[in-house]
Amino acid sequence: MKLRLLLRFRDTNSLVKYLREELDKLSIAKNQLEKGLEAGILVDIVEIKNGDLIVSRDRITEFNYVLTEINSRIDMINALLEELQSRLGEDNYTGLVLLELIDGVPQRVLLSQPLMLG
Repeated sequence: MKLRLLLRFRDTNSLVKYLREELDKLSIAKNQLEKGLEAGILVDIVEIKNGDLIVSRDRITEFNYVLTEINSRIDMINALLEELQSRLGEDNYTGLVLLELIDGVPQRVLLSQPLMLG
């Protein structure tokens, strides 16, 4: 089951700011993960299963898939930012501005018509 979420923004500038902040966070996480993968460090894994707290330790190299997921999210956000830039330019528009997230990943932007130049 996919979790769908809509985030509402007051204008296109606030949406772009949010997407850029998310991109910055993902870039930091990617850099830290890449450093850890190179060093082959150990990580503590804390899980909650059936109400029990389980702590284990494993090599970070077992989590290469996380880097793939981060890269996918970075690509998706960059694509959204590029599309917004090509369609709206540097202008700020107000109206109904929604960002659709599916399982926490930005998927698409929904804009009301007509938007007001603000």
